[in-house]
Amino acid sequence: MSISPKNVALNVVKSMVVVVVLMVLWSAAGKLMSAKSDLAVFAGLGLYLTLIGTVVYYAVKFWSRFSPELKKYLALTLMVGVFGNINGCTKVEPGYVGIKVNQYGSQRGVEDFPIVTGRVLYNPFTEDVYKFPTFLQNVVWTQNEAEGSPNDDSITFNSVEGAVINADIALSYGFNGDKVPSLFVEFRKPADHITNVYMRSQVRDTFSRFASRMKVVEIFGQQKQKLLEDVKTDLIEKLGPKGFRFDMVSFVGALRVDKLVAKSINAVIEATQKAIEAENKVRQSRAEAQQKIATAEGEAKSILLKATAQAEANITVAKSLTSELIQWQAVEKWSGTMPLVTGGGAVPFVQLPENK
Repeated sequence: MSISPKNVALNVVKSMVVVVVLMVLWSAAGKLMSAKSDLAVFAGLGLYLTLIGTVVYYAVKFWSRFSPELKKYLALTLMVGVFGNINGCTKVEPGYVGIKVNQYGSQRGVEDFPIVTGRVLYNPFTEDVYKFPTFLQNVVWTQNEAEGSPNDDSITFNSVEGAVINADIALSYGFNGDKVPSLFVEFRKPADHITNVYMRSQVRDTFSRFASRMKVVEIFGQQKQKLLEDVKTDLIEKLGPKGFRFDMVSFVGALRVDKLVAKSINAVIEATQKAIEAENKVRQSRAEAQQKIATAEGEAKSILLKATAQAEANITVAKSLTSELIQWQAVEKWSGTMPLVTGGGAVPFVQLPENK
């Protein structure tokens, strides 16, 4: 016995109503199982098991009563339900937070709290789950197609003279987990889009503002690190309250400029190096001269000290000499032999006693 098209349509409508009810209950179970409260999680698990048990019970009970045509529609409904169950579960890995977004109904919008790490149940027909990394990660915006995206993501800015500078930028950053819902409410985009569109534009504008106050030679020279620190500080102050964390901003490789500008920069750097070399030579000559002066002064002081010490010694010796001491030292050194030859009536220095 065949079923009229009207009955088929009615059965289809009933099946769809059942599917909608199951989807609503399934969504409610997912919300409960994703809640922070353990009691809500257990309640959601109970509702989930109840739904599965009810569907299985009635399917077994009434399957034999259904006509072949109705069984086909029910089988299709079950396939849709199974497909929804399979795709209605995701995992938020450690280091990420997920937010569940309602796409339809009066409650559409972002949930009031981030989803904790773990498996998350959701209704794939009415809800989406977006994941945001909370760990520190690196992004490189480069001109090279082999790094990062296949596009030219390098950043261009100008110096105070108007010289155009192109650079590859590396950025270490992260998202604050408690600010993820507000970030999504503001941007309505996943993490990658926020990073490579919004954040990149902010970094580019910040480089443009600070570099426009500096000379191109300074950017290539001693002030390069200061530029990076200023950009990082400004990003923290401006984007930190929104939920962004910044750890490092750096250049990747050499900065790129026009050939004429590069030639001028090299000339300035060469002149600066020559001036530094000349100044170093002057300092070296001055140091050598001061060293010679110091050596001469040291030698002069040494001679003076020796002379002073000798003079003082002579004075001391002179004061200590007496005729008796001299007579005694002469007697000690005399061998007792009289000189064979004397001149000018000289007499021995030792006065011999006269015979009486």
